[in-house]
Amino acid sequence: MRRLLGNLLTSIVAVIVCLAMAEAVLWFVSPPPKPPFPKGMFDYHASTWRLTPNFSGLTGNRADFDDKRVTADADGRRIVPAAPQKAAHRLWLLGDSQTFGHGLADEETWANRLQEEFNRQSLSIKVVNLAVPAVNVDQYLARIHQMNQEIQAGDQVLVGLSWNDIITPQQIGPGAIQVVDGYLVSAAQNASSDSIKRRVALYDATGIILPDLQNLKTVLDSLSNTSALANFIYPRAKAIYYRNRSSRPLDAIIEAKVPEANFYLLSEMQAIVQARGASFTVLSLPDKIFFEDSAYAVYSVNGKDFPEQNFPGHVIMPLCEKFEIRCLDSFDVLRQHQDDPVAYVKDGHYNPKGAIVIAHWLASVVTPSP
Repeated sequence: MRRLLGNLLTSIVAVIVCLAMAEAVLWFVSPPPKPPFPKGMFDYHASTWRLTPNFSGLTGNRADFDDKRVTADADGRRIVPAAPQKAAHRLWLLGDSQTFGHGLADEETWANRLQEEFNRQSLSIKVVNLAVPAVNVDQYLARIHQMNQEIQAGDQVLVGLSWNDIITPQQIGPGAIQVVDGYLVSAAQNASSDSIKRRVALYDATGIILPDLQNLKTVLDSLSNTSALANFIYPRAKAIYYRNRSSRPLDAIIEAKVPEANFYLLSEMQAIVQARGASFTVLSLPDKIFFEDSAYAVYSVNGKDFPEQNFPGHVIMPLCEKFEIRCLDSFDVLRQHQDDPVAYVKDGHYNPKGAIVIAHWLASVVTPSP
């Protein structure tokens, strides 16, 4: 019995040592991404999320990008360095992280690259970037209500629509996203403020992310931002899960008409914008899981879960026609450049090359105001 216990203890110690060595090696070779947003970057004001006015700080996720400067103006809007002080018309951009330029410095965002294209063409258009990471269509509508008096005849409003926007139900108020002690955090609706603050305090002091125990996915997401080993195993385990799952969660979302409900909000935005004499356009900004062939093959299980590779466009375009909204789809141009590549490997957002591709293409399809 004593020998059995000794062998068991030796085995446990050996496993722990092997895991520790694997963790150390992976931290050196491929460290896990960390939360990218610096303290104090976001502000919830007048029922909408925005950047903290006059904020300036560096973002970085340790894996794909670091030391990317984010700067906000006095109104909590991300600056567009190439934008002129004055212009005959403005192009107002609303959206989430893809439009904001997550993982990109101010000058690298597609908003700024598009402004540079306008400047080269001597077009008197000023790009204004109102996008905020982690928000959805309900917040775009709230932002339009907040600033609609600034929109003038001849202006254009362009809403960048990501996959999350399409499949996320409408919310009232800040939802699961909160600013706690200067950090943007996500938490379960029933999580106590004290428990959230303790998690934030631990991260502030140690850099360790204590998982939000609302479900297995949130635990694994948190662990993959703390452990290099978990970050290595987790995406591979997800690929196996996708391959073998029998249910299709997207079916319930489509049956509940979540995309259609979001387009009702977009149509309300269009009515507000057109009443001001401006034009309104929706821009589909697909994730890399769709436009990168290899990622699509894994995520869709070779087309089983998403029979159309451009599934965002497959959902969006009929709704654009139904609600009589002008829509643009960047899928084809991104897929043409997938091998450049145009998205970060781990983070998934558009990288500096992707921003240039989007801007150059948009400059050729966005109709200038007369």
